[in-house]
Amino acid sequence: MAGTMGGNVVRWAVVLGLAFAVALGLAVLVLQQPEGAAGRVGSSGLPADLAGGVTARQALPQAAEVARAWQPDAGLAVVLAHWRPRQGRWSANVAWTFQFYSPATHRLAVVAVEEGGARLLRETPIPYPLPTFAEADWQVDSPAALGVWWEAGGATFMTRHTETDLVAQLRIEEGGEEGRLVWAITGIAGDQVWAVVVDGTSGEQVQD
Repeated sequence: MAGTMGGNVVRWAVVLGLAFAVALGLAVLVLQQPEGAAGRVGSSGLPADLAGGVTARQALPQAAEVARAWQPDAGLAVVLAHWRPRQGRWSANVAWTFQFYSPATHRLAVVAVEEGGARLLRETPIPYPLPTFAEADWQVDSPAALGVWWEAGGATFMTRHTETDLVAQLRIEEGGEEGRLVWAITGIAGDQVWAVVVDGTSGEQVQD
């Protein structure tokens, strides 16, 4: 039994690691960000760079339409965005990437939504099934999740590290409660990292 569980852990790590790498790499390639407005603060307490722009939920319908045209059984597996710093600023015009998994074909599709609309960036075979989630289970939009990160030490981290890459990823949690949907918000400045996990349904911070 232990050997089987260990094998499952390794397989999930490989699959989810591949999925994350594909989306993050493609997001970096397609993201063309003009300079944002540093110093401005939105009503939520977030910088306007993060509080403004198209949210993940707002971008979903366009991505879902492309995914359904790709495969009718496509299920949403991962949502991801990457804000890159430029002179201490982010841009509100972030590109959202959505990963959809087709159980019938065992393939993964990556769809990007940016100002020009939605497009299928890539599809690739996946050796193991990816967990998907229903839109109804996704109750917490990206600004709310980013706000939790900001209040839970992200603001302090940004004060110390003005050139911070910020990655937001929505997915089914690995190794936690079965089927729990979470936002993983990670600030990266060189070798310094500030990561916060937020429940995608309740909006509460997930403690270790």
